[in-house]
Amino acid sequence: MPTISQLPPAGSVSAADSVPISQGGTVKAASVGTLLASTQPEIIVGSPSLIGRTSLGSGGPEQVDAGLGLSLSNGTLVADGLDHAAFPAVSSLSVESDLVISSQGSPRLMPASLLRGLFSAGPNVTIDSSGVISSTAVTTITGNVASGSWIGELQVVTGVAAQDLVAVSHAGSDCAVTYSNFLGGVTIDQAQTAGPVNDADAIWVAQGSNVMASQDFSAIWVWMAKKLPTYKVPVVEITTNTNLDATIHNGRILICSQPVTLTPLTNNMGSGFQCTVINASTGNITLDTGFVSSNGSSTLLPWQSASLSCAVYSGGAIAFAAMPGAATVALVPGQVTGLSSSGATSTSITVAWQPPSSGGAVSAYVIQYRVTGATSWSSSSPVVSATTYQVTALQPGTSYDIAVEAQNTMGVGAASAIMTVVTPSATQTTVPPQVSGLAANPTSSTAIQLTWPSQRGANAATSFTVQYRVTGSSSWASTVTGITGTSDTISGLQAATSYDFSVIGVNTAGAGQASATVTAVTLTAAQSITSITWNLWPTGTYTHASGSIGVNAHVSPGNAPIQFGFSLSASTPPSSWTAAILVNTDLWGSYVPTPATAGSWYAWAEGLDGSAQTVSPSPFQVQ
Repeated sequence: MPTISQLPPAGSVSAADSVPISQGGTVKAASVGTLLASTQPEIIVGSPSLIGRTSLGSGGPEQVDAGLGLSLSNGTLVADGLDHAAFPAVSSLSVESDLVISSQGSPRLMPASLLRGLFSAGPNVTIDSSGVISSTAVTTITGNVASGSWIGELQVVTGVAAQDLVAVSHAGSDCAVTYSNFLGGVTIDQAQTAGPVNDADAIWVAQGSNVMASQDFSAIWVWMAKKLPTYKVPVVEITTNTNLDATIHNGRILICSQPVTLTPLTNNMGSGFQCTVINASTGNITLDTGFVSSNGSSTLLPWQSASLSCAVYSGGAIAFAAMPGAATVALVPGQVTGLSSSGATSTSITVAWQPPSSGGAVSAYVIQYRVTGATSWSSSSPVVSATTYQVTALQPGTSYDIAVEAQNTMGVGAASAIMTVVTPSATQTTVPPQVSGLAANPTSSTAIQLTWPSQRGANAATSFTVQYRVTGSSSWASTVTGITGTSDTISGLQAATSYDFSVIGVNTAGAGQASATVTAVTLTAAQSITSITWNLWPTGTYTHASGSIGVNAHVSPGNAPIQFGFSLSASTPPSSWTAAILVNTDLWGSYVPTPATAGSWYAWAEGLDGSAQTVSPSPFQVQ
């Protein structure tokens, strides 16, 4: 009989297939269906699920799923609360409502009214049976005085800040207001109208702290009276055309250091406006349309002043100028000084000069020029508000005499010293001849003036170079180039010191042979300066080689002369200086020629012996 392992495998099994069984000791055959009819069928369910009976009537177990709010965890059915999201929401909570709570791990149902037991009323607070929380004032009545409120138990502060809050009742509601706004609760327009002011009237003041005290008007007037004798009218310098405005110009002294135009804007000036204008420039100050002047003129000449006012009356608004009378220009101008030339070409010569230091105010300048040796002069058109002029239409390689005259309504002043300048030839192939006749003349303790004859001819010098040194030195220490005239003042020298000088002619072909050396000794130093304090220095923007710039300073000792100059450096002194004149007391001033090159320039001042060198606090611009 074969074993089971030796039998061929069946391809499939059905209920009709037979298998051997032992029944009562006898081997019999039974179908697979009969054999399995008495056994429990296989139960297969998904996870997480339970086994139970959900259908009606008898039958086998069925899969039971865990619904919303339940979950199986390690064989245990637990509630996870996810079903709460589907509960209907209540719109309000009443004392009849019940709440589900966990009490020591067990679910309990609690009436909402029991929540009140968790809260207790603090000091001066009550909770009534309806749940309303209210504040109360606990006071003790002694006689007619109520005291002992809970505010007495709060922390006491020693100071109050503007942002601190003060409790107020606003329209029946409890509110807070900042301490600063609390004090400003009554505005000036809500205050009671006061009567005429008298000495006994009082105002609030704070003296040394934020504690307010009272002060009467009589004490205030005494304080003001003590201040009045030391009050000084503010000074405003004007360098550009200006519209008058009360905020900036009312009650001021206006110093016009440049020729400008002043325009009255009566709306900005306002009724009662008043100021004084002083023309400290070399040109005229123009009062623009809108001014009515006392003498019918709209022009203020140099070093004249006018009082300007604005008033509103029945005839309207008026800007009035109290002008000086004609008698203020009683003298013709003095003699023009400091004549020099620069930028000579074969057909032109640029001339510069210093305004007269005496005589009447200058209204214009006239330049006279002629060929050297001629008897008649040619004249330029009047030059107004400038101290430079370019003479044109000249002949190449020709020597010219040039002089400048100042004029005003009273006449023409004395002409300046004649300056001789030679225009360069159109073409030069040979260097200039050696300069001869050089002379040196000490003019101060720090300056020596050099002069030499002019040159003529096709190869004459068009400019000159000066070289100088302390006598005894082996090499020339300093050089000044580009001198187009036949004289130059060397400044910035040491007092009582001997110097050697030599001059070299230059033209387009090159430099000629140096002149013979001459020697001169600077004068003994004048009274030394102990201090110089700027009163007026340039602060605006100026056009190069155009006119002069006014400067002045207070000097100690007051009678010691000084000189002014301009330098591109705040540490290197100027190469040339202009002597100052005494304006009054200790104030010395001068007009220094505007630099010929653009840049940031500094104003310098020093004694004639080089003492107390002082630089302006800030530079000015030349464009």
